[in-house]
Amino acid sequence: MQSTFLKHLLLTGGILLLGSCQQSIECYLVPSVDKASDFHELQPHNSAALMLARNEAEHIQLVFKGQIGETYTIHRTTKDNGIQYSCRQITPVYGFDDALVPVEDDKILLTDTIAKLWITYRTTDKTVPGKYNEQLIIAGNGKQQKIKLDLHVYDVTLPTTPSIPATFGIIEKNLIDSTSEEQTLKNKLEWAELCLDYRMNPYFSTWLANSMRHEASSSPWKWDDSRTLAFLADPRFNRFAIPYHSLSHDELDGMLQSLEKHHLLDRAYFYLWDEPAYMNEYRLIGQYAREIHSLKPEAKVLTTFYCGPKDGPYKDKLFSVFDLWQGDTQIFAMSAWALQGNEANADTCRSLLKENEEWWTYVCMGPGENQPNLLLSMTGYQHRAVLWRSWKERTTGFLYWAVNAYAETDTLAFRKDLPEGDGILIYPGRYFHCEHPVVSIRMERWRDSMEDYEYLALLEKKIGRAKSETLVQSIYSNPNEFTQNSHEIEKFRESVLEILCQ
Repeated sequence: MQSTFLKHLLLTGGILLLGSCQQSIECYLVPSVDKASDFHELQPHNSAALMLARNEAEHIQLVFKGQIGETYTIHRTTKDNGIQYSCRQITPVYGFDDALVPVEDDKILLTDTIAKLWITYRTTDKTVPGKYNEQLIIAGNGKQQKIKLDLHVYDVTLPTTPSIPATFGIIEKNLIDSTSEEQTLKNKLEWAELCLDYRMNPYFSTWLANSMRHEASSSPWKWDDSRTLAFLADPRFNRFAIPYHSLSHDELDGMLQSLEKHHLLDRAYFYLWDEPAYMNEYRLIGQYAREIHSLKPEAKVLTTFYCGPKDGPYKDKLFSVFDLWQGDTQIFAMSAWALQGNEANADTCRSLLKENEEWWTYVCMGPGENQPNLLLSMTGYQHRAVLWRSWKERTTGFLYWAVNAYAETDTLAFRKDLPEGDGILIYPGRYFHCEHPVVSIRMERWRDSMEDYEYLALLEKKIGRAKSETLVQSIYSNPNEFTQNSHEIEKFRESVLEILCQ
């Protein structure tokens, strides 16, 4: 007797799930925006489909059941089709499924009765558009399961250089190898390259003399090292940070002259002070900025803030910074928390900008509750919506203060004064028996958010802002109202891809 064939339709994180489950190994395919631990809310499946542009990564979470101590293999049967593949095991960090540990030699050792895998396919700008049939084979303990994955690569290419600057701090002291300066430089280069690979523009971050005075530099090497200019010319950089406090006046002049000579000055910025709160701090920023602008008036200074001054005649007036910093600061980087979830405040910020000024936003500690952020306690939808918000509120940049802000340099302990996961998106590989740094699920979701931003940037160029805003309403209305349904995300992505291909 022929069994009944059941079709399930589920659009998620680039996934269209179809098919029937073979019971050899009970497998579940979970959307990348959802928790893998919620697999029991789904029906078992052994086939799926992914949609991608060129220069894009898409994911599916694969969950199957077994016994502790069992060893399985997972094998990709397709080779050399121009699409990259990776398989990583979802590993808990302090009770949160977050670290993505590479599966070595295709072998999976179960430390629980549930195996949770993060499967990624990634196209390049050279990938030929079309449909691809992928297959994974899971085997172990006399059982086997084939997973069929149908990929549709659209004739749309996401840009190598991000459309919006997204700068991410790397705490420099946490990468220092006390026994080897050469190893420290290798660490810095590896972490910077990893960030660039995820559409993040890295900068090495140091707070000076127990203050909020801040030194930032995107190059792993000193500004006058011969390798620095080549590194900063990488097309994956939209913006990069350059040092100030550690330079003499003549060195500062030399650096600015060199950047101008090599046509890189327009992408450079200084990050001199972090979240100034008092008028004397404003005056110091002005002093530093005037020295910079005396050498190159077009140079850009970035200043972060979450409040107005806490003293003086403009005490507690948030928007006063746009006037108080005029001429000294060109990039006003504002905490999204300070907007209080009100898009009218975003409109006000944009209206206060003068010529050649920019308004960026950042997330740090807040915003909380249901708004977009990258905290561990938040949902995948909140992680994914971070750049949706930036596009909707028309910010011109995004900043995230740190990817490795551990409480101690030699542990994975989170800082107790911060929400769990704040300032941590990458883990040192040694804690997971890995040679290289280990990225988090939240970092993958952030890149997905950035790729969504690229979709929207291309869409806006093709059909205009008004029509694009109408389409984005299907997934995002405001910081307090956005989709919690992966089907809606994929329906939106498919609609955009179809329009862009016309």
